[in-house]
Amino acid sequence: MWKLFRIVCVCLLGLVQLALADEVAVSSTAARDWVNSKGQELLQTLSETDPIVKYSKLDKMMTEYVNLDYVSQFVIGKYGKIMTPEQKERYRGLFQRYILSLYKQFNLNIEDGGIKFSIDSVTEHPRFTTVQCTVDPSDVLKNIKIEKIPVKFKLIRGLNDAVQAVDLEISDVSMVIEYRKRFYQMIKEEDEDINWFLDRFDDKVRANERAFLQKAEI
Repeated sequence: MWKLFRIVCVCLLGLVQLALADEVAVSSTAARDWVNSKGQELLQTLSETDPIVKYSKLDKMMTEYVNLDYVSQFVIGKYGKIMTPEQKERYRGLFQRYILSLYKQFNLNIEDGGIKFSIDSVTEHPRFTTVQCTVDPSDVLKNIKIEKIPVKFKLIRGLNDAVQAVDLEISDVSMVIEYRKRFYQMIKEEDEDINWFLDRFDDKVRANERAFLQKAEI
């Protein structure tokens, strides 16, 4: 369940773009409203009983609230500099499919009100605003003793003046940094051959998608 929670947070709230030099911080009021709104929308979606409706809504949230192009570039980091245009295009497409396939590997059946969250503090910085929250999954994990989970959102005023998350920390661990580490390891295991890495990545994405389709047919 802890792994499930981390994946949901990473996919829907954590995988996001970094601030540009001319971006300004989000006001405390706007930041608080954004986290409240998107958090409630996520929890309501997770309580949806129809899996087709649920995953369609999750996909919509992911593509609307997360800049997957920027996230994919950040995650690939230095290796993006040695990719050809064709490799970059293939990678970006695979990355989006990969992210959308992650949460489909789990039965995200959470009763409405099963997970609670509260906003503890909002801090404005010159280029971003952080929102410190506490997530309480105790009503879901009734038979497991678990402490409340500290979660921090980093928000910017981004494209089209929209509030966007730029990172998510769960218990002081940056989700975007963790994904970069994972992808770097995959590339190193392929002797830093980008085509080999992309082929392996493609296999992983296809396996995730097949697993979801098989589960949906049951």
